[in-house]
Amino acid sequence: MMCEGCGYTIECPFCSVGMSLHRNAKALKCHYCNYTEVLPRLCPKCQSSKLTNSRLGTAEAVEHLCTIADGMKVAQFDRDVITTQNKLIKTLKAFNNREIDLLVGTQMLSKGHDYHDITLAVVMGIDNLLAQADYRAREKALSLLVQIAGRSGRKEDSTVLVQSFNESFFREYLDDYELFLKSELRLREGKYPPSKKLARLLFSHANGLKAKEVMEEASRQLSTVSTIEVVGFGASPIEKIGGKYRFQILLRSDKSTQLIRAIKSVKSPLCEIDMDPIEFV
Repeated sequence: MMCEGCGYTIECPFCSVGMSLHRNAKALKCHYCNYTEVLPRLCPKCQSSKLTNSRLGTAEAVEHLCTIADGMKVAQFDRDVITTQNKLIKTLKAFNNREIDLLVGTQMLSKGHDYHDITLAVVMGIDNLLAQADYRAREKALSLLVQIAGRSGRKEDSTVLVQSFNESFFREYLDDYELFLKSELRLREGKYPPSKKLARLLFSHANGLKAKEVMEEASRQLSTVSTIEVVGFGASPIEKIGGKYRFQILLRSDKSTQLIRAIKSVKSPLCEIDMDPIEFV
């Protein structure tokens, strides 16, 4: 949530991230520590009433579609609404029985559910996934699109519409995943798995200076080990979560055993070790 009056973004008091709007619950929620607060009427900084949500959420999309899709039944499909297995089964049954015409949701829609007679699939915001600070971003974005396309047209012809500024990437690889794999392996060669092994050391503490000092000492120590490479170190992309400041070191080596031997020298209760990390926030 952002104020159009002063530009202030409402952040979680325990994490260095903006809070997400959950319109149905009339609340703001932090997706990192789960802190929740009532949706404010006024900006906490300037008291302006010009609070706006910069991103289109599922509830907003459903609300908009209901105004333009006259006579069509539109249903929300995300974790705000599909909170139990029973609700999931009930919603899918209603959709397959054509009691629901449009399902609007998050990536949950692509997760192996059985949909009947889909004639149109629309993917929005996939560039956000492609732009993530993650060496697997291209793989994740393309895999998601392949999954969604695979849910369509199982029994009859269907159309898949994709909102993206990266048309050439998806057009080149969507119908040729083998070509994508060859390209991806070339990009990762000598840098990322599978050709290299990675380890992430995360140091967190309520005292940010203490966490930083321990991280810096560990980095100096690890930089003397010839069998590994200190790729980088510093504040985590999200520096604070749950009231704790976070600093990290990323290590790279040819073998996991080399990383493990080096990491054993770091003896700090502040350190969490993540071998072959799948996230870097």
